[in-house]
Amino acid sequence: MNRMSKAGWIAVAVVALGVAGIFLLTPPPDNGPSTSDDAVAASGADTVAVNDPAHDRPFDVSVWTPSAADANGSLIVISHGFSGDRTSYSALAKPLTEEGYTVVAPTHPDLAGLQSNDPALDPLTLRPRHLSLTVDAMESTAGGPFDSVSVIGHSLGGYSALRLAGADPKLDGTLESHCAEVDDQVLCSDRATSRFATVAAAGDNFADPRIDHVVLLAPGYGPFFGEEPLGIDAEAMVISAEGDVELPGAQVEDLIDRLGPNTKTLSTKGGHYVFLRPCSSAEAADFPEICEDPEGVDRSEIHAELSTQIVTFLKS
Repeated sequence: MNRMSKAGWIAVAVVALGVAGIFLLTPPPDNGPSTSDDAVAASGADTVAVNDPAHDRPFDVSVWTPSAADANGSLIVISHGFSGDRTSYSALAKPLTEEGYTVVAPTHPDLAGLQSNDPALDPLTLRPRHLSLTVDAMESTAGGPFDSVSVIGHSLGGYSALRLAGADPKLDGTLESHCAEVDDQVLCSDRATSRFATVAAAGDNFADPRIDHVVLLAPGYGPFFGEEPLGIDAEAMVISAEGDVELPGAQVEDLIDRLGPNTKTLSTKGGHYVFLRPCSSAEAADFPEICEDPEGVDRSEIHAELSTQIVTFLKS
């Protein structure tokens, strides 16, 4: 596998080290993490630029298109974790495409949005808007309208998927209780709680009626949705990682409870980053926190298994 640009992996490594708030102390890149041409080429995807009218700036979307003979008329949108990029889940996108799905993955400019201090560009607001814009673009250029539209979200991407499915943030004391019980550097800093309050107070509704399934991979930000049932219309599946230490407390289990009894749940070996594509040897040397898995964990095998489980869920 060719190397992703070092800037992209550094941005992801910030989270892997459990210090997601520290990047606010130093200037992030103007446009968020960059993705090298080599990484895009290795992903096997085409690239589409989608414009965001909220700030008149395009964002890049990778597109994996099935053969005409295999196409099943369904779209899958993948939302990466904080400061990942559109190539981060290529190992999952490819087998899904072979099953007939059109698979797309935007790069969310997380760092640039936070640097702006503009609530409209905050990742918590920008991400779900970009996902719907991505669906719009695919419906006009990639054979839509589609028979079904699903969103796969990892970590912060899980939050993004839930917003499209109709879940809204609620400041009802759940986040405060979470922060009182666990040491959570991502959700509980003063800067983070201030952002959450601003987003919740805005009352934006990002529900997209086209979304019929959401697949949440080690979903983060669960306490931000409050303690009441989420009441989403989409079918949901949650896949957790047995060795995940990046989501402290019982936030994933609590989220599953609020999603309802019909939620499909699975677990896989490995940690929080096992859902990312396998790293090259050079990437593994530079960023072991993200790239190294426990003995006996093979990401390629896990991604093949996950793609089969996801397809079974989507067809059920």
